[in-house]
Amino acid sequence: MAGGEAISSERETGVGTDVELVPIAELVLKGSPRSTGEDAEHARSLAELDSEAELPPIVVQRGTNRVIDGIHRVRAARLRGEWAIRARYFDGDDAGAFVLAVESNVRHGLPLSLADRKSAARRILREHPGWSNRAVASVVGLSPKTVGALREQHGAQVTEVRIGRDGRVRPVSAASGRERAREILLRDPTSSLRTVSAAAGVSPGTVRSVRMQLTGQATAVVPEQRAGEQRATAQRVTAQRAAEQRAASPKQNPDPRRARGPAPRPAGPDRTSAMLRALRSDPSLRFNESGRLLLSVLAVAAMDANTRERLVGDLPDHCVDFVAELAEASGQAWQELARRLAERRSATADPN
Repeated sequence: MAGGEAISSERETGVGTDVELVPIAELVLKGSPRSTGEDAEHARSLAELDSEAELPPIVVQRGTNRVIDGIHRVRAARLRGEWAIRARYFDGDDAGAFVLAVESNVRHGLPLSLADRKSAARRILREHPGWSNRAVASVVGLSPKTVGALREQHGAQVTEVRIGRDGRVRPVSAASGRERAREILLRDPTSSLRTVSAAAGVSPGTVRSVRMQLTGQATAVVPEQRAGEQRATAQRVTAQRAAEQRAASPKQNPDPRRARGPAPRPAGPDRTSAMLRALRSDPSLRFNESGRLLLSVLAVAAMDANTRERLVGDLPDHCVDFVAELAEASGQAWQELARRLAERRSATADPN
């Protein structure tokens, strides 16, 4: 089998390994990919090679008894005066039998003519429109370029994806595959190259290229735009703090600690989910390593009450102390992070 390719492997699994003796009179010698029929001289040469030696087994389609591979051997056996010939059976449909007949005659025996190989390619393109040019070329013994030209000349059915020689499904258009990869990466930037490659039907190298392109788009922010975003953010923060200070009058909240400034508003479940969604959709976070790390940590920290209760209930007893200590340390780390972010926010709001 040439190269151990997946399409050939799948086809040849239909050929049994058992060799049986089949009466020649029961065989059907029709449907050959040779337009000129059998070559009598070639059959005589096979018959005269060694009259004592057995001819190699032929391949016969089960149910129809049509000879797929070995018509010249059948003719040679008749010239020897034999009534039966050794054969292996192929279990498959007519389309599969024809492909096997073409491939067998291309690989060994009397070669098919160029006209016969092109004719076989046209039929295979009609019966297997989803096969790639390279897959068809490997069967009929033509170049992929020639098969592509035959596909265009005879208006073969157009499919969005094609099956390659290795059995993998790939998009016909590289642009459509890249677009699918782009959509997947936009939904989940943390997906691995192989995961996106399998889902989009493109190579891992193509996925890497798409990811780099998206990363470049996310970081290509001109200084003026960045400065404008910072000014807009500062204005929103200043307005929000002013509103909170007006609402926090001494009568409503006599706690002297409030005089030092309004405490951050606690985030409810709905607000937490909304903020997390907004951050996940921000390309400046999604397409750099620090941003992706932050999003993954925030997703864990934003778990709802039911999730927390389930984690507490399912935790093994011997892990409780360790997890409690780590959770406390994590809480302290988050408080420190919140303090640092508050300092940065104050500095942004008051440039002096």
